[in-house]
Amino acid sequence: MVNSSNDNGLLPAGLGDILHPKAELQAKTIEKLIDVFSKFGYSRVKPPLVEYEDTLISNGLGQVLKDSTFRIMDPLSQKMMALRSDVTAQISRIASTRLSHLPRPLRLSYSGDVLRVKGDNFNMERQKTQVGAELIGSESKFADAEIILVCLKALKSVGVEAITVDLNFPSLRKHLLRNVSKSLKNEINQAIDIKDIQYLKNLKCDNLDIIIQFMESSGDHLNAIKYLKHIKLDQYLSNIRDYFLEVLDLVYINDDSSKLSIDILENRGFKYHTGLTFTVFSEHFKGEIAKGGRYKTSNEETAAGCTIYTEKLNLKSNSINDDQLVYIPYFSMNDAEFIIQKGYKVVFGSNLNTNIEKEAFDMKCRYIWKNNLIVKLES
Repeated sequence: MVNSSNDNGLLPAGLGDILHPKAELQAKTIEKLIDVFSKFGYSRVKPPLVEYEDTLISNGLGQVLKDSTFRIMDPLSQKMMALRSDVTAQISRIASTRLSHLPRPLRLSYSGDVLRVKGDNFNMERQKTQVGAELIGSESKFADAEIILVCLKALKSVGVEAITVDLNFPSLRKHLLRNVSKSLKNEINQAIDIKDIQYLKNLKCDNLDIIIQFMESSGDHLNAIKYLKHIKLDQYLSNIRDYFLEVLDLVYINDDSSKLSIDILENRGFKYHTGLTFTVFSEHFKGEIAKGGRYKTSNEETAAGCTIYTEKLNLKSNSINDDQLVYIPYFSMNDAEFIIQKGYKVVFGSNLNTNIEKEAFDMKCRYIWKNNLIVKLES
C-alpha cells in the first residue's frame, strides 16, 4: 500500500477525483448518450477547453455566462483566456463561423467537461461533464419537440426512468413586466419564484391578472392545458400560448411514458434562452438531470438545444462487469486475447507472488486461468 499525507491529496472546493467503477460507468454513459444523438443525425464536435476571453465571453451566450467563468493568462500570447463554463456557447461559435456554410437545420452533438466559479444548490461540484445536442437554424414546433424527445430517448438509453419534463416559456415573464418599475419588478419576480400567488394579489401593476392566471395553470399538463386555453390574452400572448400547447401535444403524442408538467413563467437557470424551455427530472435522482430550450446563436440564428448533466445521474454500475475478471498467473497476450474473446476481462499476475489464488482474490478476480481453462475461484 502506498502511503500519502492528507495534504498531498487535498483538492480545491467543488473539485474531486472520479474513481473506478464510477469513472468507467460515466465514460460508457457518455458514449451511449452520444450514440442516440448520432442516430438522429446529430454530428459530434469537440471544442477546446480554453479559448481567448474576447472570443468566448465577449458577446452573445458567452456574455451571459461571464460571471461563472474562470480566466487565466496565456503565457504565449499574453492574452487573457477563459475556461468554458458551458459548451453551448462554443457550439454557437462553431455554427456561426466554421460551419456557417453548411445547410440548415444543422444538428450537432458534444460532450466535455466545464468549470464554473460556483456550484449550484443541488450540486456543489464546480467541474461538470456536459453531454448535449443542438438543432440550429430551424424555428418550429417540430424542432422544439424534437430536441425534447431526443433528449428523453438519450436518457432512457442509459436506464433513466420515472422521468418528468417541466416545460416553460421564461421570456414571457420579461414581456409581461416590461413596463414595471425596477423595485416592483423585483418584488413580483421574487413572488413568482417562490410561488406566492397571495402576495401578488395584493400588488397593482399591468398584466398582474395574467401573471397570476399563468401561475395558477402550473402543474400536470392534462389539467394545466385546460386552464391555459381559457385565459384571455392579446394576439401576441395568444400566439405564444398556442405554440407552447402545440409543442406540448407533440411531446405527449410521441412519448407517453414521461410525465409532463407546466410552469410557464419559470426562468431560473435559463439565462440566455429566448423561447420555450424545459427541465428534466427523475424520481431516482436529486435535482435536474437535463435542461434545454430555444436561444439565439452569436450571429442571431435561432437554435434549440439540450444539455444532460452526467455527474447527476449517479447510475448503478450494472454494466461494469467486474464479476467476469479472470486472473492469469503469468504474462501472455495470446492467452489474454483468447479469454477476452470469450467475453471476459483479464488481469495478469505479478509473477512475484507464489500464492496465486490469494493474489487473484486481492485483484478482485472471480476466475483463474489454469491449464488452458477458465476456472471459478472458490470463496
